[in-house]
Amino acid sequence: MYTNDQLYFPGNNGEAVLLLHGLTSGAAQMVPMARFLNDHGYTVRCANLAGHGTYPEDLLHTTAEDLIAKAEYDYAQLCMESSSVSIGGISTGGLLSLYLAAKHPEIKRIFPTSTPIWLCSGSFISQEYPVGTVWIDRPLGTKPGLFRKYHIHYEKIAVCIFDELRRLMDIIKAPGILSAVKCPTLIIQAQDDDVAEPQSADYILQHISSAAKKAYLPDSGGHLCLLSTSCYELFSYILAFLKER
Repeated sequence: MYTNDQLYFPGNNGEAVLLLHGLTSGAAQMVPMARFLNDHGYTVRCANLAGHGTYPEDLLHTTAEDLIAKAEYDYAQLCMESSSVSIGGISTGGLLSLYLAAKHPEIKRIFPTSTPIWLCSGSFISQEYPVGTVWIDRPLGTKPGLFRKYHIHYEKIAVCIFDELRRLMDIIKAPGILSAVKCPTLIIQAQDDDVAEPQSADYILQHISSAAKKAYLPDSGGHLCLLSTSCYELFSYILAFLKER
């Protein structure tokens, strides 16, 4: 049985990073970046989103509010250990990083990645399923490179969670949320993403109030660019962002 336990990497530079994964996946998705940042002294917590890292049936009852509440909890836990916390998230985790930054101005930096303000048509998340569909199957199968080891996700997915993602997207787009984000922000968005509409990055950049904000827009890497063949180039860019003064 595949496991997706939450992970914690203690560092020694006095700074901490909370990493939040994407929908239907788990903390393992963030491990390569976590280890990279930890090697450079950062304390890193890879948290599971609400309803994730347990059993597929939990997604039948997980709401957008649950996703927010769990992210709030994980942030609070890390704040007990460090007064300097940055947040990075991919996809749904990116949305949650924006929400946390809007509600907690003390957050040092955020780097939301592949964050869907809009969804691309035709993905398994955005497509319409026949009325009455409760589950879809997405076998782990044979995956290349880092995907094989770290992209561990539910193979049986409750389709109702896709509606909760859309609700979370609407919460982020509601008046007063993005405009409340004022910490330094790095928006990461691969231009060949087939899940999160790449123009989402422009929307986020235009609507947040951060005085220090920029985008990193590689041509390739896909939705899960944090596990792509060029991920270590991306990690280095994130590290440089975290070290900015």
